[in-house]
Amino acid sequence: MEQDLYCRGKKLDAHPARLGTLRDSSDIVDDGKLLQQRMAEEGYLLFRGLADREKVLRARREILLKYAIIGEIDAVNHDVMDSILQEQSFIAQVNLIAFTESVRSGVAYEELTQDRRIMAIYEKLLGGQVRTFDFKWPRFVRPGEGTGIHSDNIYVSGGAKNVWTTWIPIGDVALEEGPIVLLEKSHLSTKLTKYWSKDADKDQVGWLSENPLGVQESIGGRWLTSSFSAGDILCFDVRLVHASLDNRSPIKRCRLTSDTRYQLAADPLDQRWHGNANPHGGQRKVFLPGMVRSVGNRKFEEEWKPVDQWGRLERSSVRTDRLESA
Repeated sequence: MEQDLYCRGKKLDAHPARLGTLRDSSDIVDDGKLLQQRMAEEGYLLFRGLADREKVLRARREILLKYAIIGEIDAVNHDVMDSILQEQSFIAQVNLIAFTESVRSGVAYEELTQDRRIMAIYEKLLGGQVRTFDFKWPRFVRPGEGTGIHSDNIYVSGGAKNVWTTWIPIGDVALEEGPIVLLEKSHLSTKLTKYWSKDADKDQVGWLSENPLGVQESIGGRWLTSSFSAGDILCFDVRLVHASLDNRSPIKRCRLTSDTRYQLAADPLDQRWHGNANPHGGQRKVFLPGMVRSVGNRKFEEEWKPVDQWGRLERSSVRTDRLESA
């Protein structure tokens, strides 16, 4: 990879022994045994163009129009689909409980996360009828932001133990816009057993690390990433260590992606994420990653920001110039 890549503000080592490209598994998409074998060995499966591009773009427009309404993107001087950051945001003035629910429950977004071709992958992997979690995690990532280093199982293992994550780029995502980055074969590491035994809510566990180089030294393996196109789908083991590259878009494009979880329909459910509009035990919080010029997401709770009785951001949690000016 020719350009410098950053994660949590640290430049990744570009040596081929330290940084690599994600492997495409599109050639085995119809072979259940090979899919199971590769997932067990690699911890992820990437399928180029699996979802219909137009379906992805419908979801993108649906979500970005909502972000334009609250002033997060500039839809006056740019096409809404360009997702260009607007300097003045009104996000602190709106009911974010209603806003985030409207994003998660949009018809086009629901159709994408339950795409028949995605479900068929998991039916082959798990050997039965599958379902998504009711709760979905759409991520709107502004320039200067990124996601910390973690494994998903500490957040979603309160029900079925056989849970999988799908990462969906909702539009094209260039390397400089902060796509996902995986730590090669980290799902097999014996050094993470204690971390994986934790529950993020009960044990107040934050990111595994803020240092991609230090994690790599400790666990081993290459960081793997790629640019993505609308229609690409990435499935991975919830134990696999991953993060995102920092969004360093030179044109201030906000990155839009989605995390969804899948399991056998017959397995127990993690009740936090099913039929539950408030998964944090009565606390008023919304899933709202990042904020421009904020300190960063240094704890699990910071992706879940507190709101007041009107659903507006608690002023004590607001740490951005854009929000203060709204």
